[in-house]
Amino acid sequence: MEPLIFLVALGAVFWFLLVRPQRKRQAHHRSMLAELSTGDEVITAGGVFATVRTIADDHLVVEIAPGTEVRLAKEAVANVVPKPEEPPLTPENDS
Repeated sequence: MEPLIFLVALGAVFWFLLVRPQRKRQAHHRSMLAELSTGDEVITAGGVFATVRTIADDHLVVEIAPGTEVRLAKEAVANVVPKPEEPPLTPENDS
């Protein structure tokens, strides 16, 4: 009976330390890809910064340099570069 409890506990630890975090990362990546839009700046899995020009079901067309567009698998997008926030306009900044 003791080895069975140990195996169940080991399985639970394995689940919480390895499987669960990986599933969370996969879900986050899927939602990031679903929210992609034209004009977003992305970083590819190879480390290339690019701007999204068109989006299809399984691939993107991205611009990696002015006038240079390449087709890229959606899964190759590693991250979306956050857009810089503009400071709010205040009466002092209007002039």
